[in-house]
Amino acid sequence: MAEEKKMKKSGQVDFILLMIIVCLLLFGLIMLFSASSPRALKSGNIYSIIVKQSVISIIGLVGMYFTTNFDYHNYKKLSKPILYVTIGLMILVPLIGIASHGAKRQISLGSVSFQPSEIAKFALVIYFASRYSSPKTSSLTNDKNNLYVSVGIIGLFIATCILQSHLSAAVVLAVISVMMMVAAGLPMKYLYGVGIIGVAGLGAFALFESYRLDRIKALFDPFKYSQGIGWQIIQSLYAVGSGGLFGLGLGQSRQKYYYLPEAHNDYIYAVICEELGFFGGMMVMLLFAAFVWRGVSIALNAKDRFGMLLAFGITSIIGVQMLINIGVVLSVLPSTGMQLPFFSAGGTSMIVMLSGMGILLNVSKSSRIKKL
Repeated sequence: MAEEKKMKKSGQVDFILLMIIVCLLLFGLIMLFSASSPRALKSGNIYSIIVKQSVISIIGLVGMYFTTNFDYHNYKKLSKPILYVTIGLMILVPLIGIASHGAKRQISLGSVSFQPSEIAKFALVIYFASRYSSPKTSSLTNDKNNLYVSVGIIGLFIATCILQSHLSAAVVLAVISVMMMVAAGLPMKYLYGVGIIGVAGLGAFALFESYRLDRIKALFDPFKYSQGIGWQIIQSLYAVGSGGLFGLGLGQSRQKYYYLPEAHNDYIYAVICEELGFFGGMMVMLLFAAFVWRGVSIALNAKDRFGMLLAFGITSIIGVQMLINIGVVLSVLPSTGMQLPFFSAGGTSMIVMLSGMGILLNVSKSSRIKKL
């Protein structure tokens, strides 16, 4: 009877993961409406940003439905074409991209624009999952050529991020790629070398523009630069600190009224802490922790190596971005322009991310993880 019940559930998505994703999405839309209201009101319609994000979320959910029902094994055959197209798009960005906040990171197609770096995160995960699950290129222990090719691909993507002046994307791509290599069995003796190369490369990237050095200086002493480079850190800390244990109340943030830059985007977690307090901020972190726990559990119980690496990589994307965003808001890390998954406003990021959630749910269908 138990075996029959287990077989019955083998083709179902993981309900726990699905509920976590739904909770994050709904919670995110509620907080985005609150955080974006001053900016939206300035344009004459307080609902303008939340309506746009809701439509984007619906498109993303359609994408998630499709990828949930599209056998993830097909991505193994498509991994190289996806990688090549993504590299091409990343190279095109500085050539034909549209400028925003002093950098070219988006490609415009008429009235629609998208950010290829968001696609690049999932393209790399799919490619490395395919590469490290193929018999000829699965070993990172004795096959140094495999290691060199992997590092070269990572370097190519980071180079395109440099051309876009997109440090946050470079950091996420580098960290996720190394995590994929470790999950695939990269020996520790090589990990040190890859880590040194990565830190040196990102350090050089940071020195390439003076404003990045300013952000590092502001991190260590923001009040010294309170009227300039330290402004956003100070306002973020004011927002988090003024929330106390239980917050000022939903919609009652004061810092979102043009004190806190990008309140509806990079610094939305500060608004959450101000309005919902310590417990609200912890609730967000616990939801992400639950997501990572379930995603890793699905990976560990996947029926094949490709599914394991794919699930682990997709889970890592969300976990890494969450840690960087919250680290910036709490002044643990220098400002990088990293969005908080499910919460921050964004078109490409939301659609691509929800589609990625569908891939993870698809892996969960055949995972041996215990399902409700």
